[in-house]
Amino acid sequence: MLTAATSRAVFERYLTPAEEKQLLGHVAQFADVLARRDHAWMRLLRQTGLRVQSLSLLDVGAAREALATKRLRIDDAIAKGGRGYDVHLNKRAVIALKELLQIRRRMLGGSCGAGEESLLLCRRGHRLSVRSLQARMREWVHDCRLPVAASPHWWRHTLAKRLIANSESQDPLGIVQVALGQRSRNSTGVYSLPDREAIAMAMEAAA
Repeated sequence: MLTAATSRAVFERYLTPAEEKQLLGHVAQFADVLARRDHAWMRLLRQTGLRVQSLSLLDVGAAREALATKRLRIDDAIAKGGRGYDVHLNKRAVIALKELLQIRRRMLGGSCGAGEESLLLCRRGHRLSVRSLQARMREWVHDCRLPVAASPHWWRHTLAKRLIANSESQDPLGIVQVALGQRSRNSTGVYSLPDREAIAMAMEAAA
């Protein structure tokens, strides 16, 4: 069950549509391979809600299989709590995943690599760590002057908030629970709270 502190953290740590556009638009201006890599993995997180640890541990074989099936399998070995799940890939997620494979080949000088090798690589050709992913996100957020201290995990919360806002399902929390691979409905309840923007507007209207 979420504590009050955890609920507040989840509630506050997501990107608004304007913040998302500002961040991704800024990164997209740069043509170097590391910027393109970062742009692609941020978009993949935004469209799938993957945890950053699972992203770091994704391999080439899983990416190729996902493109063939339009479903990304998060195996027990890389899922939180050792409980794997499947993630549906929408069109934007497919594009981001294809780009990551292309960027990987470019970073390796044209080599595709074996299926069990890491999808995300650092400059030296090794697996991109969680710490490196966090550092790269922090640099981009600072560089584009976002007014929030967003981390890669914010993309997960951002997807959840968008699913709640746009879903026409009778059970939007159920959609979020399955999409994010969460065990308990208790973990998804916080996403139904009003947005920061909605609260600000209500407070202004009540003045």
